[in-house]
Amino acid sequence: MTTVQAMIFDFDGVILETETPDFETWRDEFASHGVELDRSLWAGFIGGRAGVLDIYGHLEELTGRRIDRDLVGDRRRKRYLSIIESSPVMPGIVDYMTEAEGMGLKLGVASSSSREWVEGHLTKRGLMCYISAVRCRDDVTKVKPDPELFLSTAAALGVAPERCVVIEDSSNGVTAAKQARMSCVVVPNSMTKNMAIGHADIRLGSLREIALTDLLKSLG
Repeated sequence: MTTVQAMIFDFDGVILETETPDFETWRDEFASHGVELDRSLWAGFIGGRAGVLDIYGHLEELTGRRIDRDLVGDRRRKRYLSIIESSPVMPGIVDYMTEAEGMGLKLGVASSSSREWVEGHLTKRGLMCYISAVRCRDDVTKVKPDPELFLSTAAALGVAPERCVVIEDSSNGVTAAKQARMSCVVVPNSMTKNMAIGHADIRLGSLREIALTDLLKSLG
């Protein structure tokens, strides 16, 4: 069995549930214009920026008219940020980070979001003290499903990829982790639970389902 030396967490949807309110606030904005934002279309873009959905162009296409993009974007983002500010850390995250620290594992975060977004929320929630390396879209040329984010995080931690365990929530993220030659545990959220994510090593409904020590034994 390869000895695990590090854990790498995705951020959006794993540490903080940002993905459901992101969709729901856009869905409500579309509804206010009399059209529907398809959930399955949105879900295909979760976890990476490859082929990013042109949300404004999609809204204009459905409505058949130009929109005030600044007005729509500002209004939607204010609602979104209000929800995120009051959102708790996802279940089991603090327990896993505390347990991992006690086991001497190095912890990293690899996210397709911006560094400002990720580190800002990690700091506000008192989690940066656990994290030795953060790699975001600012740091790489390609984001998930490309493995560069995970490989860059492993390098920053000083740990070989095959000695890393990734916690992800999306198909794009799992693909990136497996291409980086890392073990991957997927914990889908309400936006990704219906995705086909069979290529993860283990699938959990919540990190509270299993203690970290038992999880690592299962991966072994």
